[in-house]
Amino acid sequence: MATSVYFNNQKATVEQHLLEDLIIESIKNHGIDVYYIPRDSQSSIDELFGDDPVKSFTQAFKIEMYLESFQDYEGNKEFFGKFGLEIQETAKLCIARRTFERYVTSASKVTSNVPKEGDLIYLPIQFKLMEIKFVEEEKNFFQLGNKNPYMYGLTVEAFKYNGEYLNTGMSEIDMIANKQAIVINHQLSFSPAGNGTYTQFEWVYQGASLATATARAVVDDWNYPSHTLKLRNIRGEFAANTIIIGNSSNARYKLSVASDPMRSATPQIQDNYNIETEADNILDFSEANPFGEP
Repeated sequence: MATSVYFNNQKATVEQHLLEDLIIESIKNHGIDVYYIPRDSQSSIDELFGDDPVKSFTQAFKIEMYLESFQDYEGNKEFFGKFGLEIQETAKLCIARRTFERYVTSASKVTSNVPKEGDLIYLPIQFKLMEIKFVEEEKNFFQLGNKNPYMYGLTVEAFKYNGEYLNTGMSEIDMIANKQAIVINHQLSFSPAGNGTYTQFEWVYQGASLATATARAVVDDWNYPSHTLKLRNIRGEFAANTIIIGNSSNARYKLSVASDPMRSATPQIQDNYNIETEADNILDFSEANPFGEP
C-alpha cells in the first residue's frame, strides 16, 4: 500500500506549515533570545586565503534560537597548544528558517536566506560573542515530504577579535572591540590650528574621501587640550603634515608627526617595545653573526 498523499508528499503544504509552526512555537517556548550579527565587507574577498581582510559588523537583530548545548560548552575547552594557552569553546544552536527570513533577511542588507559562516551570534545571558563556523542546511528537511529545511543548525565558536569593526548600535557588543582593539596615539598639530571635534567611533581618513582614502581608522578618543587622537582599526599608514578628516564630524587637524606604533600604542604593545629595547642591549646586531650560528 502506498503512503498517504495527505501527509507524505510535497503537495501536503497545510501539514508542512503546521509542522513548521510547531517548530517555531517550540523554539519560542524553550529557546533563548540572541542577537544575530551579519558580516559586512569593506573590501573584496581574498580568494587566495578565502578571507575578508576588512570585516565589519554594523547590524544586530534580536531573534530566538534553541540552544542544543544547554549543559556546557563543547570543543577542546582550555588547552596548551604550540602557541600557548588556547580556548576553544563551541556550542550548537537551532534557528527556524522562516524566522530567519522574516527578521534577518527581510530587514538587513544581507541577501542570503541562509545563515552564513563568519556571522556572529551574541548570547546576552552569558555576555558571550560567538562566531558561526558551520551551518547545517539539511536539518529535518524531509519531514512530510518537504524539500526545504524547517530549521538550520549552527555550530558556533567563541569569537576571537582580530581588528574587526563593530558598530552595531548596542554598547555591550561594540565595547568588545573597544576593550580589545589596539589603540594608537596620534599627536595632532597646534599650529596651524584646526577646527571641529572628532566624535567617538566615527571614521577618520586622509585623502580626498573615505572611499579613496590613503589611510583611515576609527576614533577611540579625542583629547582636545593635548591634541591627542586615539585611533583603532587602522587601515593604511597616516602621513605626517597631512590633515586627518572626520567623516561625520568634519573635524580637520594636521598630523604633526607619524606615530611609532611600538611607542604610542596600548600597554601590551609597549611591553613588546621594552623587550625589544632590552634585547638590543644584549645582542650586538652589528656583528656579522650575533647568534653564533655556523
